Amino acid sequence: MKGFRSTRRAMLKQGAALAVGTALLAGGVASSGAALAAGQTAKGKSVQYVTFGLQFEYQVAMVDGIRKKAKDAGINLQMIDGKGDPNLQVTQALDAVSKKPDALLIDPVDAKLITAGVKRANENNIPVFMMENPPPEGKYEALVEFDNAAAGAMGADVLAKMVDYKGTVIEVRGSVGSEQAQARHTGFMDRMKAKYPNIQVKSLNTEWIADNAYKMVLDAMSQNPDIKGVFSHNDEMVRGVVSALRQTGKLVPPGKPGHIYIVGLDGTPLALSRIRGGTQDASIGQDPIAMGGNILDAVIADFEGKPFPKSTSIEPVLITKANVDDPKLWGNFGKKK
Repeated sequence: MKGFRSTRRAMLKQGAALAVGTALLAGGVASSGAALAAGQTAKGKSVQYVTFGLQFEYQVAMVDGIRKKAKDAGINLQMIDGKGDPNLQVTQALDAVSKKPDALLIDPVDAKLITAGVKRANENNIPVFMMENPPPEGKYEALVEFDNAAAGAMGADVLAKMVDYKGTVIEVRGSVGSEQAQARHTGFMDRMKAKYPNIQVKSLNTEWIADNAYKMVLDAMSQNPDIKGVFSHNDEMVRGVVSALRQTGKLVPPGKPGHIYIVGLDGTPLALSRIRGGTQDASIGQDPIAMGGNILDAVIADFEGKPFPKSTSIEPVLITKANVDDPKLWGNFGKKK
């Protein structure tokens, strides 16, 4: 799946709203071995879609966008809730292949484990399309991903500035087996080590879960009451971080002495509300509408026998109080004016 890389801006629609994503296209264009004759449409084709998990606001937005686009194209989409469980996803992927769909779409929790499902689809000549977390083995036709390393580095830059480039901060991590979480961690830590030597980082393996973040941040705060900031690998875990700060009496409003800065990631509607209210200082936005739109475009193009990008990467966007009401942010879609 490798080749030359080029860049472009990707603009996608959801209803009447425009979702703007900066895309890095890699590997040129492709068309699978199952490509159909010219003039063939996607209407009536079937897609089995194994999601990451519907307990995450970001993932719900992505699924809703994919479902709508599939419906508009006349595709029969079967959505399967991965529930954030990598072992369950493997079973789901194998079961999805047994249904003989025209394509398989997967957003893996663990890329290594999902390889079994990808290879089974390959054996059955079912084209596979991947989101966010590509498998190390097996063939897939197209991939859409988020530049997680750049997002981690952006999180380090903004948090370092907020804490005045010194002190101790917490990193609230996603799943250890997740490529996304590892890239965010690497981007964050590499930037901190390279540019901010006076900042110490305490990393907590909270597995994407808000309850875990609450318990572990609560414990970290009791051990080190001088913590100045938090970087969370997703906005969902910020709920737990805020609860821990409230429990310890450290949920101080912005601009007041003792305020602990919080930077999340995803740009969810709840995160944007917290930024407006002052309980969260920033979020690194990734656009699920752009991601879902890109991968469905590839699926549709494959059904129609047309070329499509092998790889698309959505770039991160910094969200603060200064731009939190920008209507182009996916977290503001559907927000009443």
